[in-house]
Amino acid sequence: MADSRTSGGMMSYREFGEGPPVVLLHAFPLDSRMFEPQAEDLAGLCRLITPDYPGFGRSPRVPAQPDVRYYAEGVRGLLDRLKLDRVVLGGVSMGGYVAFECLRLFPERISGLILANTRAEPDSEEMRENRKKMARRVADEGVEVLIELQMQRLLAPDTLERNETVVEKVRAMILESNPNGVVAALGAMRERPDSTPLLGKIEVPTLVIGGEEDGISSPEVMRAMAEKIPASRHVTLPRAGHLSNLEAPEGFNAALKDFLESFRT
Repeated sequence: MADSRTSGGMMSYREFGEGPPVVLLHAFPLDSRMFEPQAEDLAGLCRLITPDYPGFGRSPRVPAQPDVRYYAEGVRGLLDRLKLDRVVLGGVSMGGYVAFECLRLFPERISGLILANTRAEPDSEEMRENRKKMARRVADEGVEVLIELQMQRLLAPDTLERNETVVEKVRAMILESNPNGVVAALGAMRERPDSTPLLGKIEVPTLVIGGEEDGISSPEVMRAMAEKIPASRHVTLPRAGHLSNLEAPEGFNAALKDFLESFRT
């Protein structure tokens, strides 16, 4: 593993390597450790910063029910703490929702965008209701219920059957999450705004990347999103599900390296 540096505050973070700054935002219900395969491979290309949302990883839990803007404000606060004027910003799944909100709040600080296994549309009524039910179960039964509710959705069948290392890594991150942080994140995702009006206004280079077997943000959803973003590139990774950076790290890292080459100075 590459050398890392960590810090406390509302958003704890891990930092790897040197070079142009890249901030990657993690998926729900995981934490910044999900980007360890990228930290190892990208350390010589960029300064990789991977925050933990409040209530996940090493970050303290939120005091009340936040909205998605709360998480984006946390990212802005982290950029201020690190004295970073502009960064390449990326996110997987929920990380993409937060990245869209960052685009609303401080587009002038984003030099490039990575949207992985995410979507611009808000939740449907069915999805909203499912998040409410999940939040109630987590509040009543603990984060252990997420193993039952999420593993089959997050990982491709091939990963579940053949990659015990990734399965156990995901399981461990889920079980170590804070129940209050999980419930807060579910509420924020449920109430997030529609980001589709933003797509045609994105003016920075954008990489849209996802998994061939992602049942949440399908290749069709990702392709349609990429087609609405000017000067974007779209990559689909074979045999990967919703956590494509963990399931297909070689392909994911190759796409990131190719994308980030243009930001080297």
